[in-house]
Amino acid sequence: MDSQGNTTTSENRTSFNSNLNMSEFVQVNHKVFFAAAERNKEVILDQLRPSLDKAKMVLEVGSGSGQHVYRFSQDYPNVVFQPTEYDTALLSSIDSYADELNKNGHNIQPAQELNATKPEHWQQVVQPSGYDLVITTNVFHISPWIVGRSIVCGAGQVLKSGGSFVAYGPFKRNGTFNTESNREFDQTLRGRDSSWGVRDVEEIEEVAKNEAGMRLDRIVDMPSNNYMLFFEKL
Repeated sequence: MDSQGNTTTSENRTSFNSNLNMSEFVQVNHKVFFAAAERNKEVILDQLRPSLDKAKMVLEVGSGSGQHVYRFSQDYPNVVFQPTEYDTALLSSIDSYADELNKNGHNIQPAQELNATKPEHWQQVVQPSGYDLVITTNVFHISPWIVGRSIVCGAGQVLKSGGSFVAYGPFKRNGTFNTESNREFDQTLRGRDSSWGVRDVEEIEEVAKNEAGMRLDRIVDMPSNNYMLFFEKL
């Protein structure tokens, strides 16, 4: 988690309980509630609807508490969602949210541990027919670059041709921050962990093109100085 309560699959992250200000989340039984996920879930879902309307299988990388996949499944009960998370302390929260919907016929699979840098973890979630959509939110800036790069490559491996990879969060474009506050946020992140930081869209696009068989389809401006990056699997 970052200082804003966002989810991460950072390779060097400790358990979420030891990495957060206690005011930034609430836990009731197994369910964890993050205010940031609650704030951004609707705007993210609105942008995902065209992809979800035609999707059958969706992989979420870095599911965090499970609030996002819960919200997505509420409107798309027939879509099979596979949530994953690096921090195993959060798996029970994801499954608790899922259980609430699954008892009414929704299709959220048991949450799986996914360290994006481990090929064997990708093998555990791969589907023979491929995924229609791979989603990750607020991961790239609070993970070492090797994690972000591995997510892009992994998405390219598990997507079917014509499928989409979507990444949400703060990004630079051509090395330029879109606001001064994001520049300051980047400095804060790097001060906390030198391997973290706001990534360039172009460096992600280069990996997608040269190593994952994907092309950048579009970039959508989002609230709070964020972007959504949409890639298509060729």
